[in-house]
Amino acid sequence: MGIPIRVNPLFLLLAILYSCLGLGREIIIILAAVFLHEIAHTLVALMLGIKVAEIEILPFGGQAQIEDFTGLDPSKEIYLALAGPAVSLLLAGLFYFLQPYLNVDLRFFVNINLLLGLFNLLPALPLDGGRVFRALISPLLGFKRSTKIAAFLGQLIALLLFAYGFYLSYTRFTGANYIAIGVLLFWAARREGKLLLYSFMRYLINKKAELARKGFLSCNQLVAYTYTPVKEILNAAGPSYYLVVVVLDEKHHPRGMISEVELIECYLEKGPRVSLEDCQ
Repeated sequence: MGIPIRVNPLFLLLAILYSCLGLGREIIIILAAVFLHEIAHTLVALMLGIKVAEIEILPFGGQAQIEDFTGLDPSKEIYLALAGPAVSLLLAGLFYFLQPYLNVDLRFFVNINLLLGLFNLLPALPLDGGRVFRALISPLLGFKRSTKIAAFLGQLIALLLFAYGFYLSYTRFTGANYIAIGVLLFWAARREGKLLLYSFMRYLINKKAELARKGFLSCNQLVAYTYTPVKEILNAAGPSYYLVVVVLDEKHHPRGMISEVELIECYLEKGPRVSLEDCQ
């Protein structure tokens, strides 16, 4: 479908290490479970008209990177986030009941899908449950604060996993898995806290670079009422032109002009339900 799949170096390192220890079959099963999990996200994204930039395979699961966050309202994000865990839990349940009728030991595949589905439902970024949690609280707190809270929970869970892994390593000489997952989850949660701003900044930087190269850029001017949702305006934005909005009151009197940068900052700060009037 034209979507690149990137394997995180730590996942690749762990895969090589476990294969050397004679656990190559388990690595293939884990990779299959993660891939099916991410394919579910991708298919739902395509059904909702959301562009996926890439899929990254991580030790604790995978991550479908959304190309254009401005087109993602809370309801769409919830559907998109729940698709992966739903498929993982469905596969776990399906093959659990099918196992007695098949001449194959599927316990590991069932357990991995069950763990993948339940773990990703935790309300912490970058896990799927964190995206659902952010979507639920962002209308009240805005995307900035919601992302920071969900990313903080991700870092907290990562520290708990790391501590538990260290405890197991100290007492039973096991727990390396928890330490590795905790380290990567902490890094991914910190990155997630900046991902939203980075996406918008990348969008603007590309546009500014085009303006600097040409010396000019087409301007798309829109006229909208004060009560128009900002997300509806941003859906009309494009990479090849700069967006300016003329704001009118209900009597068609001009209330001012708002630039694309101001719209994005307002949307990030106040959440998906913000209107043009809230940005003035």
